Amino acid sequence: MMKKLLGCIFVLLLFGTALAEDKRTEVPAGDSPAMGPANAPITITLFIDFQ
Repeated sequence: MMKKLLGCIFVLLLFGTALAEDKRTEVPAGDSPAMGPANAPITITLFIDFQ
């Protein structure tokens, strides 16, 4: 049972990683507020709608 579960998780991780590579988009930060170094290898952009 545990081997099947780990196998499924492994396949899902591989499949999800392959799909994630197709969905990358460059989003210019412009003059938006930011934290951390400007030359960081990863940028996380948070879109929030205040209503």
